[in-house]
Amino acid sequence: MASDRFSMDINPLFQSAQRLFSGVRKPCETGPSYDTTLPMSDDSHEFDSPDTLPPEVLKRYMIRRTLGKGAFGIVYLAEDRKIGRLVAVKQLVRHAERNSEIYERFMQEARIGAQLDHPNIVNVLALEEDDRSACIIMEYLGGGSLATYAKKEKKIEPQTAVGIITGVLTGLDAAHHIMVIHRDIKPQNILFGPQGEPKLSDFGVAHLPVVAGGILEGPEQMSRIIGTPLYMAPEQISQKSYDHRVDLYATGAVLYEMLTGKKVFRPRGDISIETMRNLILTIEPDPIDGVPGIPPGLAAIAMKLLAKKPDDRFPDARSTIIALEKIDFSETVRSYDAGAETRVGSFGPLISSPAAMLEDVIRLFLIDGSISTAERRELDRRSERLGVSKLHSRAIENKIRLELSYPTLEAVDEYSETVRILLVSSPQGRISPEQRGQLEEKRRKLKISVEEASELEKQMAEKIRYDAIRNSKK
Repeated sequence: MASDRFSMDINPLFQSAQRLFSGVRKPCETGPSYDTTLPMSDDSHEFDSPDTLPPEVLKRYMIRRTLGKGAFGIVYLAEDRKIGRLVAVKQLVRHAERNSEIYERFMQEARIGAQLDHPNIVNVLALEEDDRSACIIMEYLGGGSLATYAKKEKKIEPQTAVGIITGVLTGLDAAHHIMVIHRDIKPQNILFGPQGEPKLSDFGVAHLPVVAGGILEGPEQMSRIIGTPLYMAPEQISQKSYDHRVDLYATGAVLYEMLTGKKVFRPRGDISIETMRNLILTIEPDPIDGVPGIPPGLAAIAMKLLAKKPDDRFPDARSTIIALEKIDFSETVRSYDAGAETRVGSFGPLISSPAAMLEDVIRLFLIDGSISTAERRELDRRSERLGVSKLHSRAIENKIRLELSYPTLEAVDEYSETVRILLVSSPQGRISPEQRGQLEEKRRKLKISVEEASELEKQMAEKIRYDAIRNSKK
């Protein structure tokens, strides 16, 4: 429900960010998210297997693989059987009983996501549950996370960083408008859509205040430490009453990290709550005013967001966006064109990396040994957007297949052509038992797995049907 309040045209600020594509979501070294009132779970037996998902989910979606596990849930990559779209299915852990706080928070995450129908927030498509399991169906974002991108780039060019952080702030503006406080803004929870647009994810520890005005008060709130210590505001980690401005502080920490390649506070080894509390409450962040390549105005905004007192920060996300729009990047361009040693200057280094970004996507899709129809379509779209030719894309995939000891694309093409010939020659358009024997011999010869062979047969059958329909309309 996008309000006019945050419908400002910020496309120019996103243009720099739209070059961000990375396929693998790797963990960021930020430490875990905390909620001191809920039990932590990291044992695999606590998670339901895909076959315990609600029947309606299994009927509609084909589970492809596991994307990740957290304290209270597991996320699968799934394919919509009807329309071929890829989605993410987040399943709640088995031990979360109905009416428990974990269960209620899971339900709240779904409700918040559904209400925040916003281009800078991961879209929640549906909530499904039965007496065994509950899950949230969300859009799947194969563009990776800011954590992955920042790990590759170390520092990020200021204009790109502003594009990303503007998207984050725009999403936060929508959330704060309905009095939702995210409480866990960090690079891992900033994902990229198909056009490189930043999207806020994981409202699992978000809070929807009961008290008017957005202030979290009362003994129950005073006892909680919720979020990731490295990105917590002073009032958040010290268990004081706080409001939406804790999200602005965390956003400032992310911006600081993008610009400098360093976290605001860098404890040696220990990132416990106690250590981080002492650092955040007593130490001032290293100033970035005057750092080569960072516009003075942008440095000032980052440091203002990191103010220890909430009243010294920007009052809201909207005012921060307005300040970002006024930044003069001319000094940044001169500095980086002069030969800065980092990879963040002009877009030259970024333009040189589409092949590496595409390689990450292919590796993700090849985890289980085959690429589905939906994944193949997504791979083709990604190649086109990144400007990687089909020939180059095939070369990248072949390299990965050889590394993983999978059959080459030439072998895959040969098997697919055999399937096509058999299907076309069959009066009923089906492979007979005799033909199945021939096909099995071909499969063994080409060393193609049963799973990949099945996927290739399905893809070829769909292609033949599509071609027949298209030809009938000519």
